[in-house]
Amino acid sequence: MKKKQNFQWNKMTMGVCYYPEHWDKALWEADLTRMLDIGITVIRIAEFAWNKFEPEEGRFTFTFFDDFLELCQGKGMKVIFGTPTATPPAWLTEKYPEVLNSSMEGVLYRHGGRRHYNYNAPVYRELSARVVTEIAAHYGGHPAIVGWQIDNELNCEVSEFYSDADSEAFRVFLKEKYKTLDALNEAWGTVFWNQTYTQWEQIYVPRPTLSRAVNPHMHLDYYRFISHSTLSFCSMQAEIIRKYKKPEDFVMTNGMFDHVDNHRMMEECLDVYMYDSYPSFAYGLDREPLKSQDLNDRKWSKHLTEVRSVCPHFGIMEQQAGANGWTTRMEGPAPHPGQLTLWAMQSVAHGADFISFFRWRTCTFGTEMYWHGILDYDNRDNRKLAEVKDFYKKLQTLEPLCGADYVAGFAVLKDYDNVLDAEVDVWHERIGKYSENEIFAAAEKSHTPYDVVYLQHGSELDELKRYPVLFYPHPVIANKRRVELLKLYVEQGGTLIIGCRAGYKDMNGRCVMEPQPGLFAKLTGSDIKEYTFTS
Repeated sequence: MKKKQNFQWNKMTMGVCYYPEHWDKALWEADLTRMLDIGITVIRIAEFAWNKFEPEEGRFTFTFFDDFLELCQGKGMKVIFGTPTATPPAWLTEKYPEVLNSSMEGVLYRHGGRRHYNYNAPVYRELSARVVTEIAAHYGGHPAIVGWQIDNELNCEVSEFYSDADSEAFRVFLKEKYKTLDALNEAWGTVFWNQTYTQWEQIYVPRPTLSRAVNPHMHLDYYRFISHSTLSFCSMQAEIIRKYKKPEDFVMTNGMFDHVDNHRMMEECLDVYMYDSYPSFAYGLDREPLKSQDLNDRKWSKHLTEVRSVCPHFGIMEQQAGANGWTTRMEGPAPHPGQLTLWAMQSVAHGADFISFFRWRTCTFGTEMYWHGILDYDNRDNRKLAEVKDFYKKLQTLEPLCGADYVAGFAVLKDYDNVLDAEVDVWHERIGKYSENEIFAAAEKSHTPYDVVYLQHGSELDELKRYPVLFYPHPVIANKRRVELLKLYVEQGGTLIIGCRAGYKDMNGRCVMEPQPGLFAKLTGSDIKEYTFTS
């Protein structure tokens, strides 16, 4: 399946994330001038600024960002404009508490953080659609704007949703999938432990159970439902923006987080995909001793390889520029001299044609006041600013690489059914994580470039034939179409390596009454009569 990408950069571009609402207006022009002087030509703004547009319900004002965009236009700075739905305002959550997400135990996540909403509350979708419509209608034709970001980091902070609205939407999702309760009960094996449902209203998103023993087949569908809800929310905003934006402006969001089919999101909602890259996470944070499993900064490139599978010519919306951490968690060190360049070049080497650093200046207040930007609190020129300027010079020399295709020696196959099942099933998770990490480590230490390829409904043989070797580490869940595609790949000379515990579940996560490895038995020529694991 050819990956859809409606937008690509035609030259290597450098940007930065900027929050004019955090700074005195007297700083704006000087900030933009300093950015342009070091090669920054694009800024992202507004993704947390709902109140600046709608300070009270139904009253919209645009003066603040009108003034800022006028300055950007005059200076020649281009803008990616963010929709502000990641942080609903206090007036909204106070009046409509049903928009709040909650813990599995039913405790609401109250105002004061971010991403504390749920995708399925009708009033939140209505108010989100309205504010996005007002913003897009007002700014859609603005000459300074070159792109639109939907929300911010969908499913970051939390990727599970337990509100009443989610249970109601889950029932709708299941009715559309199974049509009847008999079919659902069969798929979920509800005869086990007397879980049989006789009314749709008896079904909820996962709730606290003894030993957290949630039905694994329901749990698998629940994670599929979260992806469905996330994509629906993203698609709603993308459709609104496309009604008002200039034809040449792109629509994107920044990921990559759990329980989202990012490939479908790219295919159905976006023109280009962006990632937020913080390589210091590879060392371990949250007061843990710094450790790297011997791969140091290189460990983070595993995520960049995944991003490239979603969008071959992607962008980095947030490239680490300084120490990172919240006042409540995550204590990460500042990059050493040269390390900022190393991390940014790592992104370029894996396919990024746009590098936007987070952030311009470290905020002097709030939860992220230790999440450092290029500039520190004192606003003076520093070594990081000098390094960003030097990085831009290096980036210009790589101009011929813009839009170049990444060439890999082999590929690792994945699919979202097995990715989600590995979160439901700890037996699957243990072997899955181990094998993926070992394949990655072996590729890094032997300097062998590789790709990740997701098997999807529209996957075609030509996509697989690009690689002489494919690893499919542990395809616990299998279906006939995937097996037939892999059979064709092998018949045409490809080498397929399949790991243990393959093919013993159907698409509902139920074990099959067939000799293992199930549907893979004929392809692999194997018959597994007994199995166990050792510690």
